[in-house]
Amino acid sequence: MSTATPVTAPCPLPSMLDAITTDEVSSVIFRRAGRSMRVSHGQCRKDAGVVAAAFREKGISTGERVAIHGTTSYEWVLADLACVLVGALSVALYPSAPLERAVGVAAESRCGLVCTDRADAVTAFREAGFAVLFLGSSSEAPDGTESVEGLLAAAEDELAATAAIPREGPFTVVSTSGTLSEPKLFTVAATPLLFTMDRFAEIYGFGRGDRLLLYLPLSHLPQRMMLYWGLCNGLDLILSDPAHMTADGVDHRPTLHVTVPRVLEHVRWRVTKMLQGTEATPEAVTNAYQAVFGPAIRSIFVGSAPTDPGLMAELLAAGLPVHEVYGTTELGMIGLNTPDHRRPGTVGKPIPWGAVELDRETREVRVRTPTPFLHGRLDGGEVRPHHWEPGRFEPTADVGEFDADGFLRVIGRLRDFVALPSGEKVFVRPIEDAVSKSAKAELCQVSIRADGALGALLFFAPDADETDDDAVNALIRVNQDLHPWERVKTYAVVRRLPTVEEGCLTETSKPRRHVIEQVHGEKANWHRLDTKSVRTG
Repeated sequence: MSTATPVTAPCPLPSMLDAITTDEVSSVIFRRAGRSMRVSHGQCRKDAGVVAAAFREKGISTGERVAIHGTTSYEWVLADLACVLVGALSVALYPSAPLERAVGVAAESRCGLVCTDRADAVTAFREAGFAVLFLGSSSEAPDGTESVEGLLAAAEDELAATAAIPREGPFTVVSTSGTLSEPKLFTVAATPLLFTMDRFAEIYGFGRGDRLLLYLPLSHLPQRMMLYWGLCNGLDLILSDPAHMTADGVDHRPTLHVTVPRVLEHVRWRVTKMLQGTEATPEAVTNAYQAVFGPAIRSIFVGSAPTDPGLMAELLAAGLPVHEVYGTTELGMIGLNTPDHRRPGTVGKPIPWGAVELDRETREVRVRTPTPFLHGRLDGGEVRPHHWEPGRFEPTADVGEFDADGFLRVIGRLRDFVALPSGEKVFVRPIEDAVSKSAKAELCQVSIRADGALGALLFFAPDADETDDDAVNALIRVNQDLHPWERVKTYAVVRRLPTVEEGCLTETSKPRRHVIEQVHGEKANWHRLDTKSVRTG
């Protein structure tokens, strides 16, 4: 199977979006001013045409870049669709990113226009020299700032009727996570995304008439992959946010749900609170979970990070159709749990349309796929297409193992292996997980210290009840079950949590080891671990 992809191929999105103009059955559901709103796909296409006309008036045409900065909303979708209609590249900015970083990405991408839903961001983008279109309500728009809502209110029908401009190559710019190094920008074409969604529809059995709940930021590529496929294939789209996820699940009865592990952990916490003081029978647990996800749910897709196997088993026991899937932003989907092949604690079996192998020495997961998502790099503002070599297994930087039945378990990142001065390699991820659980720490990072021994950096919230003695006792307990060269010898406690603003976390809250070491590890007050006795407070 070849992984080669044409550098310049026709983009299917313009014609697909023009085709939905007459679809008055399928809906887009969203909130505006606290009220639930519903428009047809056809009306959505017309509204996008109005925004596209405004883009043209502002000088945005084929090949230009438009940054979109904000939480999931109908206006975000319209700005993204307008980019497709005029032939521009959308640049998806994480709403959780520090504002300075968002402005920097817009500048690095050479954007000619920025769309944002934050009134405080308007000034920052303007001071950086950008024209700005406001995605929030007209009443919240800063003085002199045009809003999408205002454009729609004053729109003329002929503005919406202009056909989309045919285009080739990519349609958007996204960012790598930045867990291993500084985030990098790369371009994405639509064909691999739509191909992947076609396979999903076949495997999981969904299509026209299904209702898809989207509440994670649309800057996440998988969200837009499902959004565009849903628009073009007649899905009802429910645009929500974490605060309204449960209410929208009850009101609009989604059949498809896309989420991440930390949200499922929060849902489990909510269910536990709901059942507190009652008899938690299996029926009661099932009812509590259905109260969150809605009674019509048929598939819940979870990815982006490993999901606790115990949580997965609990959700499945409650009758929830949850499927853990695995992929990377650059390579696309790699492993899938499906209705026919599902095993908690794994990311399922390799994609049917590709192949997966493990490196013999490092056990790095490598994938061969005809549909890698990465089209090219954005370097110095210029798009540099990437050539995928036919038949090549591409590295993922993840370490995995197959069980006897061919299910893949991702056990960590290559960066989670550290080399001791003696030459032994230690996999620190399970040590960190065990220490965090035992010490009730928010985060633990294990690394090689200056003396060549392993040191544990433990993070607690400022109001945490756990003491330094509790941390020491936890380390002693974990060490007792480890091989001598895996044991932690030094420790440091930090009484605040790492943040996105200081660069220690990605915009999706994943730890960035190299930055955490620079910001916290190098300045921490390190102590030798006294392993002779357990401390008492």
